[in-house]
Amino acid sequence: MTLAIVLAYALGASAGFIASRNPKLSDPWAIVIRSQLLVASMFISLLAAWRLEGIGDLAWPVAVSIACLVILGAGWLVTPAGPGRRGRAALRGSTALPNTGYWLLPMATIFGGPVATVIAVFVDRLVTVIFGGATFLLRRSAPRPQRLRTSWVDQAPLIALGFGLLLNYLSDAPAWTATALEWMAPVMAATGAAVYVGSARHPTQRISLTGGYRPWLMLTGVRLAILLPLVALAPTLPVAMVLLLCAFTIPTFSPPQWSVLYGYVDPVVAVAARWGWIFAPIALIAGLLALRA
Repeated sequence: MTLAIVLAYALGASAGFIASRNPKLSDPWAIVIRSQLLVASMFISLLAAWRLEGIGDLAWPVAVSIACLVILGAGWLVTPAGPGRRGRAALRGSTALPNTGYWLLPMATIFGGPVATVIAVFVDRLVTVIFGGATFLLRRSAPRPQRLRTSWVDQAPLIALGFGLLLNYLSDAPAWTATALEWMAPVMAATGAAVYVGSARHPTQRISLTGGYRPWLMLTGVRLAILLPLVALAPTLPVAMVLLLCAFTIPTFSPPQWSVLYGYVDPVVAVAARWGWIFAPIALIAGLLALRA
């Protein structure tokens, strides 16, 4: 599985890079983004909610979700006043959120095993609700007017989560859903990397980084200040690994995609897309040390 995930990242990133250099894909790239939301994100939302076993499983995922809400709130403080401030603040705050879908899920599978995978899935699905709220704010303040019919696509992961909870209430999840969730890790890695690279290198996002460093560093500092103490309080190694991967995360894939979809051009997004990767080696080294311990 580890090799499959690594190869998936490489193939996805390569595909996204090639796509970003094709001018013919510039205009229809929004369709690619929304297609990925429907196919990958919606499927994993449905399965994760269906397999939820008990409210006790949500304790640490809820803690991560609260941290994400605080980070989004801090986005308001680093966003200058002006038209559409709510949307711009949601966009900036999201640049410092943990990448729970395309980083946490695959890496938790590698370093924490099945227990960490389950925790990571719950973290990702709760954070999906937060991203649903951010998407609503971004659409309302979008520089590029949005068609009403696209709103259900943008909220597809949240809608699928609701259907999954309904299935959870009506029936037990079949055994195949566990295998499907495990193999969604390389799928999410490949599709997420492709859409992220293609969005970050989209012509509309090739902008100056001036003015983006300070807000991003402040927001990243908030994330580390909240999550690192939780790592020390974690009761088990799988929980600690999940929290560590949330603290030392790669950039969230959503901000560049949202920027392309809704017409935002923000240097904080550009800075996060380029410099947010510096935390990944720390998490990888910590994971390797934990495996050898």
